[in-house]
Amino acid sequence: METWDQILARERRGRQKARRRMAHRFGVNIFARIWIRSQRLLDIKTWYLRRKALSSSRKYRPLSDGMIRLLRIQPGHAMNTIECVFSYAHLSSAGDYAALSYTWGQNAPSVPILINGSVTLVSENLYLALLHLRKRTVTTLWVDGICINQDDIAERAKQVGCMKDIYERAAIVFIWLGESNKLSERGFNELQNLTTLLDWDDAVSHREFDQDRMKQDPNKWRAISDVLYRPWFRRLWVIQEALSARKALMVCGKDALDLDLFLKLINSMIKAEALRRVMRHHPSGHEVSEGTMQVAFSQLQFLVKASYESIYLFAEHKFRSTLLNYLAETRWAEATDPRDRVFGILSLAGDSRSLGHWNTEKETFPRWIPFKPDYTLSKEEVFIDATKAILCSTGSLEVLRFARYTFGKSNRLPSWVPDWSSKEPHDVPDYQTLGPSSEKREPYWRSTRTTSATTLNTSPIRSEITWYCGPSYSFGSRNTLIVKGFQFDTIKVVSRHAHPDMNILSFFDSYSKDEMKPLDQMQRVLENSYQWIEECIPLAAQCHPYPTGENIWTSLWSTLNGDSTQESEITLDIGDKLLEHKRRVQSKFTALKKHLMPGQAVPPGPLSEFAMKAALSNLEYSVSQLPSIGRSCYSKQFAVTRGRYMGLVPDVARAGDIVCVFYGCEMPVILRRYGRKDYRFIGHCKIQGFDFDDAVVESSLVHRKRGKRKKGDFDFSIYNENMKRKVYVALKKTRHFTLV
Repeated sequence: METWDQILARERRGRQKARRRMAHRFGVNIFARIWIRSQRLLDIKTWYLRRKALSSSRKYRPLSDGMIRLLRIQPGHAMNTIECVFSYAHLSSAGDYAALSYTWGQNAPSVPILINGSVTLVSENLYLALLHLRKRTVTTLWVDGICINQDDIAERAKQVGCMKDIYERAAIVFIWLGESNKLSERGFNELQNLTTLLDWDDAVSHREFDQDRMKQDPNKWRAISDVLYRPWFRRLWVIQEALSARKALMVCGKDALDLDLFLKLINSMIKAEALRRVMRHHPSGHEVSEGTMQVAFSQLQFLVKASYESIYLFAEHKFRSTLLNYLAETRWAEATDPRDRVFGILSLAGDSRSLGHWNTEKETFPRWIPFKPDYTLSKEEVFIDATKAILCSTGSLEVLRFARYTFGKSNRLPSWVPDWSSKEPHDVPDYQTLGPSSEKREPYWRSTRTTSATTLNTSPIRSEITWYCGPSYSFGSRNTLIVKGFQFDTIKVVSRHAHPDMNILSFFDSYSKDEMKPLDQMQRVLENSYQWIEECIPLAAQCHPYPTGENIWTSLWSTLNGDSTQESEITLDIGDKLLEHKRRVQSKFTALKKHLMPGQAVPPGPLSEFAMKAALSNLEYSVSQLPSIGRSCYSKQFAVTRGRYMGLVPDVARAGDIVCVFYGCEMPVILRRYGRKDYRFIGHCKIQGFDFDDAVVESSLVHRKRGKRKKGDFDFSIYNENMKRKVYVALKKTRHFTLV
């Protein structure tokens, strides 16, 4: 009698045979893949087809409102020229058609195909996708690069605006990941096997991603990671295409996998905190850890978050599908045209139809300008209009958190407008794209964080401050933003260096003994971190006594680690302890490098291998014991203000910059005077002990029965339940700041 393991193994072999038969059926002739890589053969075929083509045929016919073009692929063998014709249909009655999601690639189109008898050049990646789909007998297809006339800017803008509807109405969306290889073939096979382990909650058990278990078969995870690093997972346009699809099939050469099953597997890895660990198994993991890994990891995480509204199944928060949240989550994605950073995800946003801003320049009466795709605008104009539209639709200054002044930057953006095309977007660690699933919540500009424990910070006063201190802004001439607020403090001194990004420390277990460069990078990061902490300690000592009454070392520790500081961790010599931890890790690096450097390595053998593993193990342990430095420190300078506050400021801040509080913005901001009356927006900052509700209050008075009071001296009053008295509150005087 068969055991359960034998039955499962037999079923797995049966599925593998079925997939191999399907792969053989849908595979493309190798000669069809070889000739397109020869530029000479491409030129010859293009010349031949153009001589044979019907010169009088018209490829593109103008589209009326609601109409789309569909590509009908003619049957043919692998070596036959791909021939297609256009058909025209109204989107609401287009019938069954498939849509293609693929990457355009960096190279110019060079492979000839025939459309309506005319020669059209397409990219190599698109040509291979069409070959495979033709063999799968897909006859009616929508492809953005072909079905949209890319030379007609007006048509392009209109069709981009309805791409979400096009992908939603498609019977199936084929996601083309590119040609397969031996590694990707095994990767798809292993992913298919993992889908059989999905439990009742649509997740794979955490045990499957246990670190020790993964080490037993590293080739399995290396193959899966090869799939995850495909260029499709890094492109911006594919987000809209994948999230809009009713049904989507991932195709890699002759292999295929349902997108919904794939995202369930990625969700399982995220919940098990194993996605980074899986991606580090890539054969070139040390080369892609800083750039490509960050992009692919962020995209995969966001696809899951947006698909299932939350990473965790039973979480009480859902993804808020606003344009700002989509922009925040896709900042690492790749896009050739920087304007597509906004237009590529605009139709996904739940507030896309209500976006716009009031134009007050040279107008007798304000005129409402809706925000829509428009490729006649420059990158700067698109980003400015998008920021104005977000400000008007959200009634919040949250979008300013993504703006950061960069000294010497050549773009023409105002300092308050985020540069969504930046290749190195800065971290905004406290920004939450997940919101409460319940309908009742505070105004958008208010966070759900608890306020400080002062007598004033009770629920009634918070409600009044929320009402009185909401966002107040207007748009001035020359793309300026006028904001209401007041000066809180001035920066007295900043550290000479910014804290390095510590994310590289999470990649140490992927390095081989043949690679010295990653270890050198890690050592440099730790040395810079050590240097930064050395600068922070004497600067923090200048804050005694601290304005909030806190111990300065408690304040320092909270600044570096966030507000989750345990009292048992706070000691007077906390600075020395931080430095001692760093020194230990550096000594472990030195010990490990002795086993890796060619001139110092002991002769190869079992003993040297054991010594190298022991040194690596010691390094891993030392890194794990490092005190956690909050992400809010990364790329930030340590600063001390004239009012003896300490905090973290953008890496371009300098002494003399002012710390301001804007109405409708809970975090303080850094401004720099520009000219006589204007200011440059430098960025948000973290001031230890700062609380918005405390900062805006000038004074308060408890009403006594026989006391005299002047109503005009106070802005509002609340009833204090504990004292059974009215409390009159006066807010600080405000002014308007003009940001250029």
